[in-house]
Amino acid sequence: MAYDEGEHVKEVFAYFGRAYYEAGVLETGLAIALMQIAFLSRVRDQYLADRGKSFDRTQYEVEFDRFMESQHAQTLGNLIKRVSALPELSDNLKEKLRNAKKRRDFLGHHYFRERAVEFCNRAGRDKMIAELHNDGDMFEAIDRDLYAELAPFREKLGMGGEKFQKYLAQFYDAHGVEPLTD
Repeated sequence: MAYDEGEHVKEVFAYFGRAYYEAGVLETGLAIALMQIAFLSRVRDQYLADRGKSFDRTQYEVEFDRFMESQHAQTLGNLIKRVSALPELSDNLKEKLRNAKKRRDFLGHHYFRERAVEFCNRAGRDKMIAELHNDGDMFEAIDRDLYAELAPFREKLGMGGEKFQKYLAQFYDAHGVEPLTD
């Protein structure tokens, strides 16, 4: 098949889109981490302390929505700062998160300007595709690491047992989503 420069250019943009998408998935993972550690742990502790007497589902849902809205209003940098303050996560993961932010910022603010020459030829675009593929994989791997490090918290919250795993499997199946693995 003959080389199609237009398709090659589209492929660069597709790989860029995937990399930036995976950075967004990681950002959502950070919000979820904070929800599990800061919000749900507090709710669980209160529930256990008074054996559920003060639990109000409507109030809980409002507080949950407010908490998550607040997380999604944060910048990636602020989410990373807040997660990095948690002693529950490894220093290695915290360093990966800081590096991921730098890379995401580079992609969002400088990538195409700094790769303008490479973008003008086939070999340069091939290098960009490989680079962007690696970026997407890196963001995805860090999100998996975050998910894995939170396993003890999910277990403590009752989100790690067999019953919960069955619920998740049903949810994933109903929405056509491939489940995450620990």
